[in-house]
Amino acid sequence: MKKTVIGIDASRSNTAQRTGTEYYSYEIIKQMISLKRESVELRLYSKTPLDYVDKNQKGVSNRVMSFPKLWSQIRLSFEILRNPPDVLFVPAHTIPVFHGKKTVITLHDVGFKYYPELYTPLERIYHDWCMRFSVKHANQIIAISEATKKDLIKLYGADERKITVVYHGYDKKKYFVKKEPDHPKIKPLGKYIYFIGRLEAKKNITTLIKAFALLKQNRSINHKLVLAGRPGYQYEQISDLIASLDDFIKKDIIELGYVSDEDAPLFMRNADIFAFPSNFEGFGMPLVEAMASGVPVVASNTTSIPEILNGAGLLHSVHDHKQLSDMLLQLIGDKKSHDKYVKLGLLRSSVFKWDDAASKTLDVIERLGSS
Repeated sequence: MKKTVIGIDASRSNTAQRTGTEYYSYEIIKQMISLKRESVELRLYSKTPLDYVDKNQKGVSNRVMSFPKLWSQIRLSFEILRNPPDVLFVPAHTIPVFHGKKTVITLHDVGFKYYPELYTPLERIYHDWCMRFSVKHANQIIAISEATKKDLIKLYGADERKITVVYHGYDKKKYFVKKEPDHPKIKPLGKYIYFIGRLEAKKNITTLIKAFALLKQNRSINHKLVLAGRPGYQYEQISDLIASLDDFIKKDIIELGYVSDEDAPLFMRNADIFAFPSNFEGFGMPLVEAMASGVPVVASNTTSIPEILNGAGLLHSVHDHKQLSDMLLQLIGDKKSHDKYVKLGLLRSSVFKWDDAASKTLDVIERLGSS
């Protein structure tokens, strides 16, 4: 039986500090490899060697192609022209100009259309071009949520028949229930409300900080607010707000900076509450990681977030910091409510599996390859 040769743009999977689409790219490719389907050959294209690829595994190869700029559009395009795969899969970027006859792409979100002010002008132009080009030229599209699918149809006229919704999974070896209050990295924090993600305007962190400040002003609580993630676009809005707060509030807001893949699960599972007030999410990976860690979730009632939680967390109006503060207080002060959302979250998280995601994605690619 002839194998389907699948070329994969693995360039985004190999970054040192993975977030969002980079993490998705890493996990989906890694799981595709681990499935060991005998009907496919995986040809992974990257700028640097992929450390998660076993050189001895049959049916998997890593083609390392260094190039200074416009790697996808120039270097990858040239490789596809020179030695085309049966199907090209792009998990976390845009389709190259020369992409072969059959292409599958994962499209993550269109946040730049809803909140243009949260992106630079150049980012808006680039993202819009990438989305239009990808929707037009992809034979099949993987959407990471029903919310993203609806946006692609509404805003870009995508053909519903060529879109398949495939949810992310989570790493079960890292995200599980285990409290470690005496761990040296956890003990100094005490009880805390946790956020992880890039510290930028589109994550709506100022609403969380205002909610936390209101909580500290009106109630005698000992919780800290722990923010994990590197600064992003318009970070100064966050830093300026923190600087303006009273000292007794400011001292309880801890910025961890970028948290490694090893430490991220530790900080997540030891949190008392996970808060995710984001303006826009195509999926919202930390929501699943929090639920799987037995941490109750409070999140904004927007885009894909209600879909992913599906009743397993509390939802606040996106910019209503008072409502968010009230919900945080509910989970802090009401043990029954806290325990209820822990149980609901654990049940909901069981739906999300990387091996399922990889298998469904490969099914889409193989069907296209054989058509």
